[in-house]
Amino acid sequence: MALLQPTYEANEHLLREMIAVGEDIIDSKDLDLIRENANLNGESFSGKMSKLGSEYAKWYAKHFIMPKSVVRAIEENYVYVHDLDQYAIGTTNCIFIPFDKLLGGGFNTGNGSVRPPNSIMTAMALVAIIFQSQQNAQYGGVSASKIDHDLAPYVAKSFSKYFRKGVFYFEEEDGAEPSDIHMSNFELQLRYPKSFRYALKETEAETLQGAESLIHNLNTMSSRAGGQIPFTSINYGTCTSPEGQMVIDALLTATMQGLGSGETPIFPIQIFKCKQGVNQSPKDPNYALFLKAAECSAKRLYPNFANLDAPLNLQVYDPSDPDSEFATMGCRTRVLSDRFGRNKLSGKGNLSFNTLNLVKLGIEYGTALGKRKKADEQGFYHALDHYLDIALDGLLHRFDIQRRQKAKASDFMMREGVWEGGEQLAPDEPVGDLLKHGSLSLGFIGVAECMKALYGRHHGEDEQVFEKAFRLIAYMRAYCDRKSDELDLNITLFATPAEGLSGKFTKRDRQYYGSLPGITDREYYTNSFHIPVYYEIQAARKIRLEARFHDLCNAGAISYIELNGNARSNPAAFLSIVQYALSQQVSYFSINHPIDRCSACGYEGIIGSVCPSCGSHEEDVHIRRLRRVTGYLTGDFQTRFNSAKQAEVRDRVKHTP
Repeated sequence: MALLQPTYEANEHLLREMIAVGEDIIDSKDLDLIRENANLNGESFSGKMSKLGSEYAKWYAKHFIMPKSVVRAIEENYVYVHDLDQYAIGTTNCIFIPFDKLLGGGFNTGNGSVRPPNSIMTAMALVAIIFQSQQNAQYGGVSASKIDHDLAPYVAKSFSKYFRKGVFYFEEEDGAEPSDIHMSNFELQLRYPKSFRYALKETEAETLQGAESLIHNLNTMSSRAGGQIPFTSINYGTCTSPEGQMVIDALLTATMQGLGSGETPIFPIQIFKCKQGVNQSPKDPNYALFLKAAECSAKRLYPNFANLDAPLNLQVYDPSDPDSEFATMGCRTRVLSDRFGRNKLSGKGNLSFNTLNLVKLGIEYGTALGKRKKADEQGFYHALDHYLDIALDGLLHRFDIQRRQKAKASDFMMREGVWEGGEQLAPDEPVGDLLKHGSLSLGFIGVAECMKALYGRHHGEDEQVFEKAFRLIAYMRAYCDRKSDELDLNITLFATPAEGLSGKFTKRDRQYYGSLPGITDREYYTNSFHIPVYYEIQAARKIRLEARFHDLCNAGAISYIELNGNARSNPAAFLSIVQYALSQQVSYFSINHPIDRCSACGYEGIIGSVCPSCGSHEEDVHIRRLRRVTGYLTGDFQTRFNSAKQAEVRDRVKHTP
């Protein structure tokens, strides 16, 4: 590869640039740089080592690999290429893992083969190993789309094992060999009451122990590049078999019990899938589990809630196939529908995504700079088309690199068929067309500030402005649909989960345009289409306004509200808010509420400067303040979040129902 600007001055500039980046990381001079990812302790040895590699990889991609138009759009702050450090080597983003396939057939991690498990305890242990193995074959998140369905057969195996033991111990043999041994067999229960009861209790205990083990494993194995915990998500809630219900119940119980000292687990982020007729009314088979999920969320900030009845999610829903149910990465990413007919989740994922800075376009074509009295909408949409094309060119260029990678480059993912069809490739064979089932996504940030820049008010303040905001996102979705048809690829629209990005666009726009009230005067831009976190608005109205955008964002979206008060003390209010969001067709929803933890006495709840339990002051003991970023939870926001996200957390106002 050749340098895009091969002059002596350019070479000198590049050298100085790399030296400065190295110094910023090694000496921890730039905290925002090393806290770009809240899941990584960027000030640790492994964190710095990872960051050095990451920053060099970005630098290399920009100067030697990427199209000039994309690099220019990045430099001019119109476009952001996510996970740029992975661009040159062709890594893919996230994936929904087919746990049923891997557990059912066994797998190989590269150092040895693993047999199919014969108990739920072993199955849950293997789930952690699969998550870990896959995480190192990609960047982004790893998700189980239907873990209750996937693990139910292993609950059945454990039950059968304990039942046969029980028949022997309790001497309930009646001359006939017990057959069809499973929890729903009531004839079995009548013929062997003691054995059945014993098997049920032992299986319950083992399933809970397995769930505890899984959660502890996923919070302690720092095996992701640079010492991070894998970004894991598990979706569940719709399996109505006794075995599947037992899995869901155990996961919720183990989550509420917490980690070793009772603290809230960070991973896996959990998503409860809500479906009418399954778990949404008292007559539904899994309604009690839905209530328990709400109780757990009020205590631990999750599970989040996925709405299978939202119009976007019903399009490919097949009640006979749980793999066709909407599920998500914790952040919000979804890849359910596929123009090539693989309308299910397991075995594919998002390939990459680029985000547009809508605020900058709003500033240039709006009234904010005082250059015009009325927004130049024609100019705005013309410029939007231009940068949509550039952002898409970047995705397509990257896709070409990804397609040319050999199967052995993503060893576990392809060799074991985690990406469906990969197991049929020879190690040196390019992955090629297999990747077409994944999605390439265009994202956006700052609808609120964009509207403010164009019209002087954001979409939460004015109904006419709201309609203009909706038209803007509908326009971007139509662009994605049109390009999908033209290119015969899954091009989707993403309500970007902006974590590191939330302050980057803002900082540079403020340097260029100055501090514009309501636009660049804070340290962050508002995430995607959200109503600004600092804007006083009732929960119901915020949900109602944001709900309409969910149907447009076929690459994923999430909405939150901030609960006023301690969620643990008002479960009824918590539940009613969740159900209201579902009724408004919000596709993916969660409720934020503060969880603080005193390191002196272990008290959890809302803690000001002084612990209400032991009286310790925050200046004397560490108060861990857990908050949500994008869709995940990520440790203590005071030490892990970048400055922009810390500012956003400080600005969040509470919403009343």
